[in-house]
Amino acid sequence: MKKIGLFFGGPSNEHEVSITSAVNVAKNIDTQKYETILIYWSKDGGFLIVPDMVSIKKGNKIMVEDFKKYFDVALPMTHGKYGEDGVLQAIFESQHLLYSGCHVLSSALCFDKSVFKDFISGHGIAQSKYIAIDYTLNNPTEIKEKLDSIHNFNLPVFVKPANSGSSVGITKLDNFGSLEGAIKEARKHDEKVVVEEGFMNHKEIELAVLGNSELVISEPGEVIIPFGGFYDYDEKYKLGRTETKIPADISANEIKQVKKIAEKVYKLCGCSGFARIDMFVQDGKVYMNEINTLPGFTDISMYPKLMIHAGVSYEDLISRIIELAY
Repeated sequence: MKKIGLFFGGPSNEHEVSITSAVNVAKNIDTQKYETILIYWSKDGGFLIVPDMVSIKKGNKIMVEDFKKYFDVALPMTHGKYGEDGVLQAIFESQHLLYSGCHVLSSALCFDKSVFKDFISGHGIAQSKYIAIDYTLNNPTEIKEKLDSIHNFNLPVFVKPANSGSSVGITKLDNFGSLEGAIKEARKHDEKVVVEEGFMNHKEIELAVLGNSELVISEPGEVIIPFGGFYDYDEKYKLGRTETKIPADISANEIKQVKKIAEKVYKLCGCSGFARIDMFVQDGKVYMNEINTLPGFTDISMYPKLMIHAGVSYEDLISRIIELAY
């Protein structure tokens, strides 16, 4: 029986969400095919083998160089910085381990919103207007010029840390008076900040992609956010007010467009295993938003919902992700 190292936790601000995803994966993994080894990544950076998802503080510490002694394939559910940006993936590669999901370069590329946006811009893929400010590299004159240029954006604008997930640290602005405070909030999570122009009267679309060279691409789903808000951390995981619609209420031509772009961007970024791709649709035109290379597997997460709608059961989805490991 193949031993699967299910990694969860981690030093990021998505530690708790990661645990919730791992609980769901552990419940739904095919126990006839796989033995699950639970590996808790503590906030201080240590790895522990734990007996169950409740007793995560009672594990036995293991060293990176001993990973191969305990499992055959690593299955990370480590959302956010360090677990999703190529750092953990590099640890796996340093130990010559098979692991599921995107590898180092594609993980790093897709996680950094600024780098990702520059990359897809170079390939002529439509997206909203944006600007990136790197407070560690840009000098004061460059920073002032960039801040001044933001005032030419149409409202609303979104201020985001370049390297963070689950919408942590993001602020939606309906006026520029709050720009300084929004940047301060984003900088709590990353010294590189992305400011992008928002949309009005648009649809937020998400697609699930599964595969390496041959891909399964789900029908698009739609995120319907109430009260004029946006899909922030609280809406995703706490408030439960956001609706999802599968398939999305968009035209046949728009469905064709989003699926074509999803395939193109997934391949351009060198993604593998699985990823969720997010876009906006407005007035018949599709705009790329981002790729999530380790999407959530909580009870309300879109990725498994989209794949279940595509005819792939939760148990089969996990098995296929494991078998795609390399």
